[in-house]
Amino acid sequence: MKALADLYSVTLCVNCSVYPLSDHIDPRIRVVDVNIAREVSPFRDLRAFLFLLSVFRKEKFSAVHSITPKAGLLAMLAACCAGIRFRHHTFTGQVWANRSGIVRYILKTFDRLIVRLASTVFTDSPSQCRFLKKERVVGSDGISVLGPGSISGVDVRRFRPDTESRHQVRAEFDVNEDQCVFLFVGRLTKDKGIHDLVQAFDKVSAANPRVHLWIVGPDEAGLMDQLGRRTLNAPGLVRWLGATSEPERYMASADVLVLPSYREGFGSVIIEAAACAIPTVAYRIDGVIDAVVEKRTGVLVEVGDIEALAAAMLEVSRDREGRRRLGSEARDRVSKEFSSAVVTAEWVALYKLLL
Repeated sequence: MKALADLYSVTLCVNCSVYPLSDHIDPRIRVVDVNIAREVSPFRDLRAFLFLLSVFRKEKFSAVHSITPKAGLLAMLAACCAGIRFRHHTFTGQVWANRSGIVRYILKTFDRLIVRLASTVFTDSPSQCRFLKKERVVGSDGISVLGPGSISGVDVRRFRPDTESRHQVRAEFDVNEDQCVFLFVGRLTKDKGIHDLVQAFDKVSAANPRVHLWIVGPDEAGLMDQLGRRTLNAPGLVRWLGATSEPERYMASADVLVLPSYREGFGSVIIEAAACAIPTVAYRIDGVIDAVVEKRTGVLVEVGDIEALAAAMLEVSRDREGRRRLGSEARDRVSKEFSSAVVTAEWVALYKLLL
């Protein structure tokens, strides 16, 4: 958005009460607070649509670009009704990917509707692009990826190895360098595999008591109490750190990121951690397979296989040099392929071509 603001007037529509913005957001970007609910809520959804339609008609934007399923459906419908020529949507994962039955059909239909309403659609990873074609949500040439993937890449100046932060945070939590710290960063939800992670960590800590687990992220599904009860007998130390605006501090201080997610568009947290020179253990799913180069920048196991997840975590916890090698190669790859400068250039090139 900063790069686009150098050339254009940029407006950001977002639910500020649910997703508070950073204090560092560029002051040139106008922010409009829109009450878009993550879950289905017909009355609120109708109000959000009418509000967006009013804004779009008043401002007469040259282009509207939406991200996330609900915002995509509402924004593309409003932009179409307002007569906006360039209507772009970026898919960042499908909520129906691991659903079945009528729910899967309905949610998939919503994505197909987004495609019909948009003038151009993108994904944030090549594997997701292939998945949407295979599922016939889009045609064979109806979708593309901006650059190598991800929404905005990684600011490698912000996400980087930081010895000072590492010593400070580990000292605060009484963790020495001989101990292995696993890190989870994300929303505490079933789809993110948080239950699988806790079960796997129980097994790992029983075999290697010199491990720790830090969990960073908002408890949107109210799982904290349930998860806490399941880890009381774990010999290793589990810390619940809540939401943060500085995930890079924990990434630079941990040793391995663990993301047993059941669905991801790309896995931005993986390349953020990689920029801090820490490898990832994750499930082998679309999106993640673009963010992790197996056995070079991380370890992948079959989705839902908690035994394999625990075995992979245990192996990396015992191989300090192996972790460093994977982390070093992960940092190199992100710097070359997924830096914010690379991805931002693709966004700017797109809008320069159109506008």
